[in-house]
Amino acid sequence: MKGRHNPAVDAGELITRVAASGLRGRGGGWFPAARKWHAVRVEGGNPVVIANGAEGEPGSVKDRHVMTTRPGDVLRGLRLAAQAVGAREAILFLKRSFDRPAAALETALRAADLGGLAVSIRRGDDSYITGEETALLEALEGRRPWPRPKPPLPAAVGLQGRPTLVQNVETLARVPAAVDDPDAYGAYETTLVSLWGDVRRPGVYEVPLRTPLRRVIEDQGGGATEAIGLVFPAGPSAPPLLADQLDVPLHPDDLRAAGSGLGTASLLVIGGSACPIGIAASLAAFFERESCGQCPPCVQGSRNLSRVMRAVESGTARARDLGDLAEAAGFMSDHGYCAHSRTAAAAVTGLLRRVPSSVEAHVAARPCPHASTSRDPFHPDSPERAAIEATIA
Repeated sequence: MKGRHNPAVDAGELITRVAASGLRGRGGGWFPAARKWHAVRVEGGNPVVIANGAEGEPGSVKDRHVMTTRPGDVLRGLRLAAQAVGAREAILFLKRSFDRPAAALETALRAADLGGLAVSIRRGDDSYITGEETALLEALEGRRPWPRPKPPLPAAVGLQGRPTLVQNVETLARVPAAVDDPDAYGAYETTLVSLWGDVRRPGVYEVPLRTPLRRVIEDQGGGATEAIGLVFPAGPSAPPLLADQLDVPLHPDDLRAAGSGLGTASLLVIGGSACPIGIAASLAAFFERESCGQCPPCVQGSRNLSRVMRAVESGTARARDLGDLAEAAGFMSDHGYCAHSRTAAAAVTGLLRRVPSSVEAHVAARPCPHASTSRDPFHPDSPERAAIEATIA
């Protein structure tokens, strides 16, 4: 990702090159970076750029990896993004516990040629929601990190009412290469994957987009530790795939077509001995735990999802409880201030649709055909999360 960019290139040409490269954001949404830059540029005024390093998705450690190992690339991309949108100020926003990435960025800042760009490092709390782009803005303005309703979008009304570009740090680290040679970048685009769970080599890997999931697990992860049951390409942010779907390419569009997603590429592998209903209960508990408390549809809805999934897992659920779950998920999908509510509904119900026989067995209170060992991979203290976190410690 080393950059050879020419600081004399004007803003319009920078945006044109990024558009030609096809660069898309790595913060989870995979939105075209150039469109985001253009939206800020046309607002004029006094724009600001924020590098979002407040990574919080379970199992995702790739942003901390890139900030720690390639801080210079992040800063070069930040300078180019600021040049493109006409900003004279930029902020690197990290969570409070991210000491190593912060230290690496501070060291790189002292040696960087920023072309007059004023850059500061700011820290926020460690809550999951702080990484949401508008919650991040609230935190920077000294308030509780609650998502803002949209519209307006940050591109028009962001930090202190200014046009604001909020861009994920991995995205920024890719900008210099995209600007230097858009055609080459687009022809062989890669992404960082946080590979975790039941694999022999959990860690962060640079993988060409459209690599089949099976190859990522086998080539980078050394293979699964047992026969695969479920694979979550986006961690908790999208429904999982089954073992017979592993030839789907690692690409947001292909995965969406398969009924899943890529998100931050927090790729979780679950072995076939684990009960998928237990995994669904862990997933629902994560969304309940991380609901920020701002809007009732998400607070009550995530609570209901978790309640029903605990009942299904324990064999005490009634058939009508599944109706309650579907009703709660439908309401969550149409309401709520941010994507947390919609994602919770889609991920939990999507998982259940993958394993109808397991759902039926648990509701009928028949013995679970899977191992009796409880698995809670989305819990902050789970062995799965500890193993992936250890790879960047």
